[in-house]
Parts: sequence; C-alpha cells; structure tokens
Amino acid sequence: MNALPREVLKWLQSLDLSISVKNPKWDYSNGYLVAEILSWYHPKEIKIHCFNNGTSIQSKLLNWNLLETFFKNKNYAIDRDVMEGTIHCKSAAAEVLVEQLYTTLTNRPTYRLTPRSHTFNDLSYQSKLPLHARATASTAIKNNLANTELETGPDTSHLMNKTQHIISLHQQHRQNQRLQDPDRFGIKPTLGEIRPKMKPESNQKDRNGICQSNQENVQFAEIKVKQSGRDLPASHMVGVKEKLNNDMFGTYQPTIKLGETNGYSAVAQHSR
Repeated sequence: MNALPREVLKWLQSLDLSISVKNPKWDYSNGYLVAEILSWYHPKEIKIHCFNNGTSIQSKLLNWNLLETFFKNKNYAIDRDVMEGTIHCKSAAAEVLVEQLYTTLTNRPTYRLTPRSHTFNDLSYQSKLPLHARATASTAIKNNLANTELETGPDTSHLMNKTQHIISLHQQHRQNQRLQDPDRFGIKPTLGEIRPKMKPESNQKDRNGICQSNQENVQFAEIKVKQSGRDLPASHMVGVKEKLNNDMFGTYQPTIKLGETNGYSAVAQHSR
C-alpha cells in the first residue's frame, strides 16, 4: 500500500472496509473489495452478497464480469488492461485500479510526479539489478505471463501474441544494455564512428536558384573572340545582288566565305 498516494490511503481508511488490505496485488484480484468500495457509492446497484470472496479463477471471472457490466452502464473510465492486470495479479495493476476508482468516484485527481504506466511488467525491477542477475528470455516469459492467463486465454494465437510482445520487450531491454555498457559486451566502434567529423561547407542559394559558394575566391577573365570573314566589302555584296537579279532560271546559289582555320574554310550558302 505504500505505492498509493496519501490522499488515496486516507480515502480507503474512511470507507471502513471489511478486509484489511495487506498486499493489493492479491487482495484486489478477485474483485470483492472493489465491489465493496462501489457499494458505498451505489448501494442499490451493487449488492455485496452477489459477489464471492474466493480465490479461484472462476470466482474472479464471475465477479469481474459483473463489475465490468456496471462500469459500462455508468460510463466509468476503468481501463480493460488494468482490470486484466488486477485479475492476473500483475505488478502495480491493483494500485492503478484503486487510483482510477478514487478519481472516478470522488472527482478528485491524484498528484504524482511521474504518471503510472499501464504496461505491467518487471522491466523496471530488472533495470535495477546487476547485469549478471537480470532475467533471460525464458525467465521474462515466466515472470510476465501468469498461469491464469494461460487458463483463461481465448485462443492460442492470443497467447502467442502476448508471448511475442514479452520477447520483443526483453530484446529491446538487452539492446539498451549493450548501448549503455559496450565494453562489457566487447562492442567495437565502426569505421564511421572512428573517422573524424568533417564540417560540411555551407552553400547558399540566391533567388534565381544559383548555388553560390566561396564567392570571394572566384576570379573571372574576359575573353574576346575575333570572327574573320564577317565584315564583307560592299563591292562583293553588290556583285552578288546583280548576279541574283540577272539569274533567270534560279540556278545561281551564292556562297559567302566566313573564315579559315587550320586549313579548313567555313562557307555559308544562301538559299532562296
């Protein structure tokens, strides 16, 4: 009961329950105490004589079926996974259930520095142990999968999914161990981790999308190109024009020499 907030403990003591709670994980698992708490607020809907204070899985399921129906009729925000964790005596599930009942019935919040998690497993306990004493995969399945879950499971695939989820959490926990203590597991750094980090060059783009990088080191040189044969004499052009005018059959095609480089000449041919 030390895991419950102080205001919740005072609230439970004020109800004057018939059973003294010593271990919440076991005392709340059959649902009898939950029904007794609800009977103080709803005496007409909850009849305590309809509930069995037994420890068998059949008694637990009958009691919790009645409670689940009552929660649905009243629209109480009691999570299904919290109820299942309480039935199967999962660690911290009963405490979460009592806090949700306190908030729902009294309309008062519970004050915690860190919110409770609804993943009821022993990872928090395993993280406190030394590395050589932590559970293996088979031990993790044994610790986090109760025998009552095997008896009440709807089908084999449902149990396989639960088992696979436990194994996945265990593998993730082992990977975190390797990252925290690489020397213990003999993990060597990769080539990418060994090489020195190079600072990338900063490239900026102007409005036209042209990449500008280290413009202060760029030098530009002006290139002048002389095109020979472009400036033809006027007499040559007059002679070509006269030949075109006197050509009656249209067979004359004048050519203009543009220039000559490395013994090759460039010629432009006029077509009409």
